[in-house]
Amino acid sequence: ALLCTSLLLGGCASKPTDQQVSSPSQQTEQPVVSSATEANLRSQANRGDLDSQFQLGSLYFVGKPKKDLKQAEYWWKLAADKGHAMAAVSLAYLYTGRDNPDFNNPAEMLKYLNQSAAGGNPMAQHILGNLYLRGEQGVPLDANQARRLFTSACQQNYSASCHALENTP
Repeated sequence: ALLCTSLLLGGCASKPTDQQVSSPSQQTEQPVVSSATEANLRSQANRGDLDSQFQLGSLYFVGKPKKDLKQAEYWWKLAADKGHAMAAVSLAYLYTGRDNPDFNNPAEMLKYLNQSAAGGNPMAQHILGNLYLRGEQGVPLDANQARRLFTSACQQNYSASCHALENTP
């Protein structure tokens, strides 16, 4: 699950100063998913398994079996609303509208990004730290808050945040 999300959001988190981030699904080769695997995931997701809901949403995001951002949103939201930090950061990315402007929702993006960061997700902490550092997306400019978020992510060995700490005033 973590690998799948890393592939999905890698571009968003690893290029913190880029304004234009290419679609994560264009950056990596996608894994082949058997119909039995998908059926098993769907069964577990329907029973309320958060990891399966997250993984199923991720499959729809990358186009396995087919790209369906509404289905990705549905499954990620189920998991995120029950505290799944990776689903929350994935949903936050979806709400940036980078893959489809129809999903652009800054308020929901910040809600799920904050939720994931508060849940200890270092990727979300890093992204939110960058927003505080630059005062973007409705987040106030606050270098001290950015530093706190980068420190938390760095303590979890998130190397981009460790690097950001070295360069944060």
